[in-house]
Formats: sequence, structure tokens, C-alpha cells
Amino acid sequence: MTQSETTPHPSRRWAITRALGLTVLVAPGVAVGGASAFAWPKGASGAVSLTYDDGLDSQLDYAVPQLQASGFKATFFLVQENMEARLDDWVKVGQLGHEIGDHTENHPCGLASYSGSSFEARQISPMERFLDAHFGRSRPRSYAYPCGYIGLGRGTPRDRIGRYAQVVGRDFMAARTTVGAPIDPRRAWAERTHLPGFEPTYDVDDPSLAYAYLQSALKNGAWAILIFHDIMPRRMGEGGTSVAVHQKILDYIAAQPLWCAPMGEVFQRVTQRT
Repeated sequence: MTQSETTPHPSRRWAITRALGLTVLVAPGVAVGGASAFAWPKGASGAVSLTYDDGLDSQLDYAVPQLQASGFKATFFLVQENMEARLDDWVKVGQLGHEIGDHTENHPCGLASYSGSSFEARQISPMERFLDAHFGRSRPRSYAYPCGYIGLGRGTPRDRIGRYAQVVGRDFMAARTTVGAPIDPRRAWAERTHLPGFEPTYDVDDPSLAYAYLQSALKNGAWAILIFHDIMPRRMGEGGTSVAVHQKILDYIAAQPLWCAPMGEVFQRVTQRT
């Protein structure tokens, strides 16, 4: 399934079940039922990256403590205008070993008015300077598409997608979308500007879809990228995850033969070995 460049988060409209045996849409290069030959660290059968979008206070208050207690490091895709009020707290998150990625200055969803150069100048370059100043220039350069849109400016879908990918490919080693099956590590470099992720709790506060997605990764020796937004004591609406369900997903990962590491770290590992 190809993600629309104009419609946000098509993954939320998938006809999927909540059972562990759901059918997952398969990305190019992932053969259902065929194990990858990739050798994951620590004898793992697959990999998972936990990613958190938007730089939200709830991630500091609830997600980070849960991650620390579980021994997992994650990737936080920050939006400058969301997180500046608690900048010192976010700096501490980076110092704990979590990865910090770019989710633009102010999370634009309306992209038709941008050219490639104007988007870079107004959204990416200032955010990268900000992140460099506070999190260091040696951090992995990773990006998450705001709103799940992968098209930029005007023209045909091919023009819009190509324009955005050119900007992202120039500035970042890897970029994450919101649609697709776990990634065949042998295809990661070829798909580096459109690495698929999955939002397991966007529509429902239930861990079952996360479990099934992770089982798909294990079955295929693949790399799963999970996406979260607000983590709260109780789900407050679309996109949110309760603390209890978030913890269930972390516990499930801990019980599986999965290597859990930040997105940039996994990408560097798989591209060094392929």
C-alpha cells in the first residue's frame, strides 16, 4: 500500500482486526512467512524501535519514566514550538541516551504552498540548528513526516512525493512515515526516505495491534517501528495511549526475542551490514 501524499495517516483506515492474527499490509521487500537472513544483535529474531512524535509534555511525565524502568531507549521526534517550555527536561532525555529526531519547527500539515527550498529554509534548517545547539551535532539525523504527509508543494503525486523525498534525503540519513509493514533490513537503505511505521493505539487503547505487528516482525526477521503520541494515565482521545496499555506493550517487547533500539541506531546497524 502506498501512503497518500495528501491524506493523513491512511493506516488508521486499514481494515484490520484487533486479534493477534491480524493481516498486516506488506511493504515491498518483505516476504510473508520468509525469514530474513539478517543477524540481529544479541541473537534477536527481529528489531523494534519505539518512536514518540511532537515533543509532548506527557511523554516527559509518563513515557520516559516507563522506558527507563523497562531499560529501553527510544526516539523522540520533537517539534520546537511544543517542547521549548520544557527544554531542560528534553535535554536530560537526550543525556539519558534516547535519540532526538526532527519533526519540524511547527508541525505543518498544509504543504501545498511550500517549495522544496522554502520548506527546508522555514521548517528543517532552523529546527536542525536548534537541535544541534541543544543536543549536539553528532546525533543521528532522522526525520518523521508531520501528519504523515509525504508530498510537498504542487504538481502530480510523483512530483510532490519526489520533491519532499529529495529534501529529506539531502538533510537526513533516514525518515519515518506512518504506513507499512515491518521493514526488511536488506531494504532499509533503498527505502530510507520512507521507512514505514505503525501507530498501534491511534484508534483504540488496546495493545493487540502492537502485539500482532511485532509478531509480524519476528516472523519475517524484520524491523518494526512503533509510533506513539500522548501517553496519559487514561486515554484522552484520538492518538492517545493510556499508561497501562503503553506498559503492556513495553512488557510484551521485553518478553520477545526482539532487539529494541532507537530508530537511528537500528538504521545505522542494518545499513552497515547490508
